Amino acid sequence: MLKKKVCLKIDVDTHDGMRDGVPALLEDLEAFDARATFCLSFGPDNAGKAIFRLFKDPGFLKKMLSTGAPKMYGLRTVLSGTLLPARPIASAFPVICKEIVKNGHEAIVHAWDHRKWQDHLKHMKKSEVRQEFEKSFQAFMDVFSAKPRAVAAPGWQATKVSLAVQDELNLHYASDLREPFPCFLRIGQRRFSTLQIPTTGPCIEELLTVGIRNEDEISSHLLSALKKAKQPVLAVHAEVEGGVFRPFFRRFMKILSQEFAGFTTLEEIASQTLSAKADIPVLEFVEVRLPGRAGKVSSAKTGP
Repeated sequence: MLKKKVCLKIDVDTHDGMRDGVPALLEDLEAFDARATFCLSFGPDNAGKAIFRLFKDPGFLKKMLSTGAPKMYGLRTVLSGTLLPARPIASAFPVICKEIVKNGHEAIVHAWDHRKWQDHLKHMKKSEVRQEFEKSFQAFMDVFSAKPRAVAAPGWQATKVSLAVQDELNLHYASDLREPFPCFLRIGQRRFSTLQIPTTGPCIEELLTVGIRNEDEISSHLLSALKKAKQPVLAVHAEVEGGVFRPFFRRFMKILSQEFAGFTTLEEIASQTLSAKADIPVLEFVEVRLPGRAGKVSSAKTGP
């Protein structure tokens, strides 16, 4: 059996993750001659506002305690946007942004206000959703002097409204889902035209939340899910793999280099999928609960 290529989808959610985590990851990726897709949040780092989820989602407290959030993300980030001012994320570091592309990686839009999207998307009107896209797209163009060709939803949160706005943006693809494989989405009779490239398998924070803390066990769970996936896409976070889990990530990169045929980007997956002769499946949009995550995430239904 031919080995598949694996994609590293690197989300950048915080100011410190952009400042410290991205340069660390760029260094580590270069060491393995690996390319990746960086999903950039451009607006305010309101990570501290996650605390308000405790009032409506008790599972979020378990996640914060299990992952050791203050140690993993840093106290400054945990208080950002509440007791301390919200600092800009990618917009504050145009030089680092340009280094991403200069080093051969792909850069796409993750969000303007990551926290707002993840916590409040379901209550946002179409005009509000469009405004979030417009602000992040303008910030992207200010840095890269080019229009973004793809987006990846914060927290894997999508709605009928956000999917409709995406279609209006004429994107190459989006990466809003957890599982199962590249597809188009439908909700009832509405079929959406933007190709979806899902994330496959868990991320480190989810494994920590369910009590998996031994690094060999973490590695085993991540690798098992990726090897089972039709198109393996690993969720990486600049704040985690570019921070306290950086030594683990370097060891895991060595394993990935041995187990897969190489590294690819979401853009390459999208181009290959769209150019393939086989029909791309159209799957029903669903929301699912995953171990280690608070609340539901967007996915696609494969069965009846």
